[in-house]
Amino acid sequence: MLACALSLGLAFVIAGCSSGDAEGGSQGAGGDDAAARPTPTEIAEPTEVPAPNDASDDADDAASDEFDPAEITDLGAREGASGEARQDDAGYWYYQVVLGDVASVICDRFDRRWWQLETIDGEPGFDCRSTIYPGQVVVPTAYGEDHDNDTPWVPSANPFAE
Repeated sequence: MLACALSLGLAFVIAGCSSGDAEGGSQGAGGDDAAARPTPTEIAEPTEVPAPNDASDDADDAASDEFDPAEITDLGAREGASGEARQDDAGYWYYQVVLGDVASVICDRFDRRWWQLETIDGEPGFDCRSTIYPGQVVVPTAYGEDHDNDTPWVPSANPFAE
């Protein structure tokens, strides 16, 4: 009996919610739709976006072509990047790959991204499909991801060759 009464109560509540608006009336032939809807009083005008400054773009392009090797630091050997790192007089770092190294961990060691590793053996620059091998010497750079498709200049002297 109690379940029946609860079912009926629920049915009335559901029917009440779907049979009219919140004020109890329905808007039909005699209802005033326009009065019930709010209308905006003011429309905001879009703001202008300043045009890019061409002079600063040229300066940014020149800065991405050159980098200061002193910006790069060796954060220390770790599993996956345990090879030897040497720095030359100009500040460039050279890293010699050893067995068990992983390119992404070498990048982490120098706080670089994959496109910021170059090789001294004349191979094209790294991309996401590049492989490394023991004995290979890589040079971490600070070039941006969008540097020219040509391999950027890096020193070609091997500091590990005796």
